[in-house]
Amino acid sequence: MRHSVKLCGSPFNLLPGVSFPPLEERKGQETTNAGDVGRMQASPGVTRNNLHIPWLSDFKLGPRVKALLVAFVIIAFTIQALRVLLSAYPVMSKGVWDGSTSSLDFGAYYMSAWRLIHNPSQLYAHGTVAGDYALPLGTFQPGFKYLPFFSFFMLPLLALSYIPALVAWDVFQFLLMPVMGLLIYKALKSVNAIVILVVIWIILLQPIPFPPHYTISFYDLYTSQSYYWQWAEGQAKVFASFFIVATYYFSKSRRPILAGIACGLAFFDPRFPVFALPLFLIVNRGQYRRFSAATVVTLAVGDAILLYDGLAASFYTNVLIGSLGNAWFQYTWIPFYTIVALTAVEGIGLIYGFWRRAMAPLPNRVSDDARSLR
Repeated sequence: MRHSVKLCGSPFNLLPGVSFPPLEERKGQETTNAGDVGRMQASPGVTRNNLHIPWLSDFKLGPRVKALLVAFVIIAFTIQALRVLLSAYPVMSKGVWDGSTSSLDFGAYYMSAWRLIHNPSQLYAHGTVAGDYALPLGTFQPGFKYLPFFSFFMLPLLALSYIPALVAWDVFQFLLMPVMGLLIYKALKSVNAIVILVVIWIILLQPIPFPPHYTISFYDLYTSQSYYWQWAEGQAKVFASFFIVATYYFSKSRRPILAGIACGLAFFDPRFPVFALPLFLIVNRGQYRRFSAATVVTLAVGDAILLYDGLAASFYTNVLIGSLGNAWFQYTWIPFYTIVALTAVEGIGLIYGFWRRAMAPLPNRVSDDARSLR
């Protein structure tokens, strides 16, 4: 018995009961299948710097509503941060803690700018040296422990006396806080609003307790000892957090040169950009060369003053060797928790992307791997 089956209009002797659709119908199926593959490849996953995880992606919240919600929360958190700043003003206005014989930490920053102009070789000298600016309060000042280019940021404050300069420095850093909130929102715009708000909450309010105070109360959820000590001491940890956030934002925006410059400036306190290295490696995939080059050039230009006579040796002795055992104080956790929050979001997205790629059908996996190599 002969069975004739048409395949693309031609008769073939095949197995009984086997038939093939016409060419036009097969073309339609191929188009449909190709569209299915495209949709599968575009299904929730992780692409370079955009997180698309089911529980992290938006559900029914429109972009305008989300933007208004985030703006409202940033304003509310900034007002609360202002309350903490004002609570520290009595200490700021004196320039010294009651009963203390040491100036606040800001005294080291202010004196570094003074020495940068009048006596650069003594930039890292501890205590008072000849020709120093006479601090109105306190008989001892802490040593300067940052990279030398940080002193250039302090130069404009020399136009003010010590106490007004301290207040101006804290106000300047306070004004950076809503900017950080905006940069975080823009960097995580495709993520669920709840995740954005939690990250902003951690960074702007710092509600997480710090060691060894691991207990937490309702009061701790809307106020911050970390920020209180930051403002009272005139510390620079908000400044450090700002450069970390700026590096993250520019990296996510695929602007590696600006990201590298921000990262280089964050190195005024090298502990935090070193700790943030895993985060920067995640968000700078595909642009490592330009990012690292901009970072190195920024550091080289900013710290060229170390070539000044004896300054490099003083930095090595008084900072690299003499400060290795320094403890982390309350304000130190501000940039630390900033890095932890951003790394957690990116790390979860990266792990989910690896898991989804491993569980995806082979054609999708090959396509994703090929796209990651571009």
